[in-house]
Amino acid sequence: MTVTITDDRVTCEICGHTSHSILDHIREVHNMSVEDYLADHPKAATVSAAALDLLEETGGRRSAAPVATDLTAKVMGIKLPVDAAVSPEHCLPLPDGYRFPTKGKAKTAFVRAVMAIARRRNAFIWGMPGTGKDALVHALSATLRIPVVMVTFRPGTDLGPWFYVRSIDESGTGWDLGHLYTALTEGIEGRDGKRRAPLVLLSDVDRADSAQAEWFRILTDSISGRILGPDGQMVNLFKDDWGNKPVFVCTANSCGSGDARGRMASANPMDASILDRLGRKIEASYLHWEDENTVLRGKYPRLAEVAPECFDQLGNATVALRKAIENEEIYAEFTHRGICEVLSECDDLVEFSSRVPSNLLKKGFKAWLDGLDEDSRMGAKRLIDAHISGGAFSHSEDDEEEGYDFE
Repeated sequence: MTVTITDDRVTCEICGHTSHSILDHIREVHNMSVEDYLADHPKAATVSAAALDLLEETGGRRSAAPVATDLTAKVMGIKLPVDAAVSPEHCLPLPDGYRFPTKGKAKTAFVRAVMAIARRRNAFIWGMPGTGKDALVHALSATLRIPVVMVTFRPGTDLGPWFYVRSIDESGTGWDLGHLYTALTEGIEGRDGKRRAPLVLLSDVDRADSAQAEWFRILTDSISGRILGPDGQMVNLFKDDWGNKPVFVCTANSCGSGDARGRMASANPMDASILDRLGRKIEASYLHWEDENTVLRGKYPRLAEVAPECFDQLGNATVALRKAIENEEIYAEFTHRGICEVLSECDDLVEFSSRVPSNLLKKGFKAWLDGLDEDSRMGAKRLIDAHISGGAFSHSEDDEEEGYDFE
């Protein structure tokens, strides 16, 4: 049977561009009016018959776009408003390939976090590295246009300039107010001229050193609605036209008691009186593998095409490794970042090899395994062996050298 394919689109007589309507094309590309175009090309079609038929069927009716103040987005089934007047530069960027969890413990935890943030309630989100604690706030800020001020606690960093520092000029001494203090007391201005109360993301709060802890205490004291000013007086936090005050979201790798496993050496025990002020406590979990698999396939489309079996094998190995890590059988972390390093090495091998190696995932896992101590590496290899193809890992002291086929 012969199959005939017809193209109902019209063609621009000037450049050969085809479309169901070339009206905009004529004006924008050739800087001509439709009348001038038809004068140069009499009887030339500008709209296809299919487009005209559809126009006749619908009666020319078009749905009106919602006004900017009525924009909404659904996040894990929750319908939330989008503040289009907030500039993107005042929001956190959307993480690469981000996907809100759709199942498992991760969804349960993050639904609670989304409800808290949507109702502008303070929250303390803690969990293992790579469970997406900060990423959730980034995604909500980017999706809903929530203005955010972020403070990351790194030992040794002076947080004073974020609040206020002494200044000297020709008129004498004074104070230079930092971005964080200004945002808390004056809000962040939107493109409509109105100021919004920001969300304050305090990242890795359990890593605060003694000097930072004093600033942290000032911030937690401000949760009650006031903050200590540079002159020693209490200043009210900003309250916007919608009655909102700044909301605080803290993230940490431990629940405030320090890391009992000893993996996060900089995670310190936190003052119980401070913890009590941090709002709703939420323990984050790793993504369900079906969600994580979808994200990874999106990040590595070539691997998904040429070696799709790698992702199922990687999923089984990931579940086994994380269970062993949780039970403290292996002294390591296997986070989303670690998985990406494994797949990045696999992708590099595909790029430079003449064919897809049969032991591709085994070779790729070296990107993570080579960062472990000998005992942990041996235990991890035994777990991975059961789930990947390409031959067993060598457990001897000196692994055999494996060649690379780049010819």
